Amino acid sequence: METNKTLLALLYASALALTACGGGSSSSSTTEQPPANETSGSENSGNSTPTLLQDTSWSAGQDRVLGLSYGGTRDNPVISMLKAKPVEGQDGDLFTLQSVAYPQTDFSITRTIDNGRDRQDYQKFDIISSNGKDYVIACQDGNNSVGYAQSTKLHIWESSAPDDVEAIGLSDINGNFHLRGCNSLDALFTQGSSTAMEAKVYVVGYSEPDNAGFSGDRLVQVSLVFDTTQTIDQGAISFLSGEARAAAQNLYQAGPNDSLDAVAAYGNNIYFFTYEDDNAYNTLYYMNGAAANPITKVVSQSVNDVFAGVAQQMSVKDMTLVQGINDHDLIYLVSDSDAPGIAVAGHRPFVAVPARTLAKTSDTLAQRCSDVITANPANGYGQKMWCYDATEAGKVLELQAPGYP
Repeated sequence: METNKTLLALLYASALALTACGGGSSSSSTTEQPPANETSGSENSGNSTPTLLQDTSWSAGQDRVLGLSYGGTRDNPVISMLKAKPVEGQDGDLFTLQSVAYPQTDFSITRTIDNGRDRQDYQKFDIISSNGKDYVIACQDGNNSVGYAQSTKLHIWESSAPDDVEAIGLSDINGNFHLRGCNSLDALFTQGSSTAMEAKVYVVGYSEPDNAGFSGDRLVQVSLVFDTTQTIDQGAISFLSGEARAAAQNLYQAGPNDSLDAVAAYGNNIYFFTYEDDNAYNTLYYMNGAAANPITKVVSQSVNDVFAGVAQQMSVKDMTLVQGINDHDLIYLVSDSDAPGIAVAGHRPFVAVPARTLAKTSDTLAQRCSDVITANPANGYGQKMWCYDATEAGKVLELQAPGYP
C-alpha cells in the first residue's frame, strides 16, 4: 500500500481537532510557574464506594492483565482490557480483548485470539478513534519464535470488524535493526482528513541489529495513514513513508544493559521511562516529537524506587498522562501488584520551569492501582482515570486523576 501525493497533500494541509488517545498540546513562551492549586492529591479520599468494572470470567491465578485503553467520551467512556491465560496442551496462550461502555460495569468480549502453536505473545495494545471508527492496535512480540528470528508485529483491526486484520512487522526501514519485544505501546491520531488521517504509534521493546550494532531496548515511532472511508481489507492503512513495509523510525536506543519499560504520548509530547544500569538511575525522559532531530530531556532521575521507597531498579509496568492547568503535563506510572500505587511526575514542555520529579501519591484509591493504567489526556487531572485493582482480581478501578503530591 503506497500513500499517493493527494493523500499526503491532504495530510499536511489539514489541521483538524485531535481525537481519542491523541490530542493537541498547546505551548506557551511565558515563564509562568506551575499553579499551586494543582498539588492536591485527595480527590479520591472520600468514603463513597468506588466504581469497579469487572471481568466475570476472570480466572485467578491463570489470567493476567496486559493492557487497558480509554475510548468514548468524557461523559460516556468505553474502557477496554486485554488479558491472557495459558492453555494446557498448547504452546500459545489464549488472549481476550473485552470492553465495557458506561453505565455498564461488566466487560463483554469483543475478540478472542487463540495462539495455539504460536509462541509469540500479544503484549500491549491501544485503541484510537477517528471519524466514528475505533481501531485496535495490538503488539505481538517476536521473542519466542522458534528456529528463526521474527520481528515484533503490530496487528490492526476495526473494533466493528475484528477478523479483518492488518499485520505490520517492526523493522527499521534502512535495515539496521528489528524489534523483538514489546514492553509498551501508545498510539494517537494527529491530523488529516477522512481519507488521510495520520497516526503515530510509539513502541518500546527489545531490538536486535540486522547489521552492525548491539542488542538492546529501543523507542521507535511508526507513522501510518488511515483512510477512514475504507475498510481494512480495502487498503485503509498505508505508510506515511510510502514504503511497502513499516518505517520503524528509531527515536532512542538504550544502553546494552538498560531497560525501556513504558511510553506515553499526547500530541507531540512523548514521555518514556528507562532504567540506566551504568549509574543505577531510574529516569523519566521527555522528547518533543515535532523536532527534526528529537532530543531527550530529563524530567525525573533518581536511584530510588518511588514505589518501594528504597534505592533499587523501579518496576514500571505502564504509564499514562493527562494535561493539567497551563498545559502542565502530569505523568502517571504504575508497578505490579507487589508494589501498588501511582507515582506522579509533572512537566511543562517549552517553558523554563523546574519539572516535578516522581513522587508516590497518597491518594486513597490510587494506593490500589497496579499493572495497567489509562486516561484521556485531554480531560486533565481531577477527571476519571482507570487502573487494574490490585486488591480485587479481575477488577478495573475508576478513580479521579490525582494532582501532584
